[in-house]
Amino acid sequence: MDILVRTYSSEADPLLTSGCPSPSGWFPSCYTAIQNLLPAPVVLLDTGVFIAPDSDVLFDQFAPEFAEFFEKKGFNWKRLAGAEVLEIGGLPALDYIDQVARTASGNFLDHNIRVNSVISSYLIFNGTFLQRLGDLASSFVLRQTSLKFSLIPVDSASGTPESIDVPFVAISRDLEFVDGQS
Repeated sequence: MDILVRTYSSEADPLLTSGCPSPSGWFPSCYTAIQNLLPAPVVLLDTGVFIAPDSDVLFDQFAPEFAEFFEKKGFNWKRLAGAEVLEIGGLPALDYIDQVARTASGNFLDHNIRVNSVISSYLIFNGTFLQRLGDLASSFVLRQTSLKFSLIPVDSASGTPESIDVPFVAISRDLEFVDGQS
């Protein structure tokens, strides 16, 4: 079941479809009308935790309204792509990822599978190669309006960590509700 995301361009729609099976379970969201996105999906690479290096390309596929939201706030989300993440929410990055896995991700699944659900990853669904943002950067429940990161941007000349408060953007999934007989 594909659900169109009116805020975004059609190329990005498969990235945000719901009701799709995954290795970690079935995530139906028939009545979920809002999705909260953080333009900072994290990945685990050999040398640590990073903002997905291709996140600027991924979010460029979204409709102009996505970028305009951050421009109005004066926030340069593209600068985050590939940044090394030291802390998230005041905790060491891996501890924060573990906390999300323990408290907000994955139903009754093994802890390691829940950790994998927190980070951004790739998948093939119906023959299409997709990128999943991960539970840290994508939520159907608005738990907070921003998340503080301590990170070193790729373009940093000094390599000095910066503290950046990254805003979430709530998007309408524009689901049509049809009431049926009880």
